[in-house]
Amino acid sequence: MTTYRDVLRHREMPAVFFAHGVSLTGSVAAEVALSVLVYRRTASPLLSALTLACAFVPQALSAVLLSGVVDRVPARRLLVACDLLCALLVVGMTVPGTPTAVLLLLAAGTGIVTPLFGGARSAMLADVLEGEVWVRARSMMRVLSQSALLLGFAVGGLVLAAVGPRTLLVADAVSFLLSALVLRLGTSERPARASVRSRVSFRVAGDALRDPALRPLLLMTWLPPACVSAVDALATPYATPDTTAIGLLLAAAALGSILSEVLGRHVTRARTVASLTGFGLLLFAFHPPVWLAIPVVLLAMQGGAIGQLLDGRLLALLPEDGRGQLLALQNGLLMGIQGVGIAIAGALAEVWPPYVVLAGAGAVDLLCVLLLLPQTSRRTVNAVPSRPS
Repeated sequence: MTTYRDVLRHREMPAVFFAHGVSLTGSVAAEVALSVLVYRRTASPLLSALTLACAFVPQALSAVLLSGVVDRVPARRLLVACDLLCALLVVGMTVPGTPTAVLLLLAAGTGIVTPLFGGARSAMLADVLEGEVWVRARSMMRVLSQSALLLGFAVGGLVLAAVGPRTLLVADAVSFLLSALVLRLGTSERPARASVRSRVSFRVAGDALRDPALRPLLLMTWLPPACVSAVDALATPYATPDTTAIGLLLAAAALGSILSEVLGRHVTRARTVASLTGFGLLLFAFHPPVWLAIPVVLLAMQGGAIGQLLDGRLLALLPEDGRGQLLALQNGLLMGIQGVGIAIAGALAEVWPPYVVLAGAGAVDLLCVLLLLPQTSRRTVNAVPSRPS
């Protein structure tokens, strides 16, 4: 059985994972400070959630309109350029007196760049890794992402208390510069994947969603995570005024995701495992105290253990020419839909208590598992050609 160690044996992988962890930790530390500060000022779950959503939702727009760039530009060149552009945008946030609206627009700009970076990285991994090793590499990326969340929450809280949000933003800019340097020195230059001009991105998205094999698979990678994002959106209003509990709830979500990835390669009963998220969130209907909500969140995150199974099915369906574009679409729309889920959860929490909204997210998640998961085992693709029509 392929392990994470098999992934790291490839000489470029340590650089890729290190760069990802450094830049993501810096970004998370800055985002969590902004979310908490907005809620303290406004006491509004909606506005607190929107500070997170503005970093997610633009990714969907970018994925639909710009993902064709991924297959037309050499991967290393695109990865480094994305990191440098994000560093420049974050530096703009550090200028004294920058209005809040401009700060959010700059944050949205980093969201626009993110799907291009993620798509290029995933496609590059598929170029150098094969089959199950690629699946494990994607799993390692998710483990690293959640580990960066844990570290980012801790660093964000400590630095915010000590020196304030501007220092967090400076650290975020430095993390992007370090990531760019590591990728430039630690990975090889490869030619662009597309042998011809890629198709218009929104047409590729439409074709993918019309395909009877890809559609349920993509929806399963998008909709359940959007339900889970309600935990991130509502951790602050659920646990307030205990700021320590806010961090513990967010950390529990990240730790639960890491555990689910470690266990994911052993999944045999996909529907049972996938249902854990819905059942876990439904337990919030009993309005558990924060100390009990933490293990509930840990349980709910175990539904993500089917991620590696879905990745393997996705790789088997993607055409090699155009793979980067489709992966950018999948990654970018995932983040965008999660951002929409965050915003919806925040808006609903203006009307209903957070525990009611979390339980409702669990019910929607179970519905997705019931309707979509059985359809993800189809093996043919009909409507997503690798060449322009």
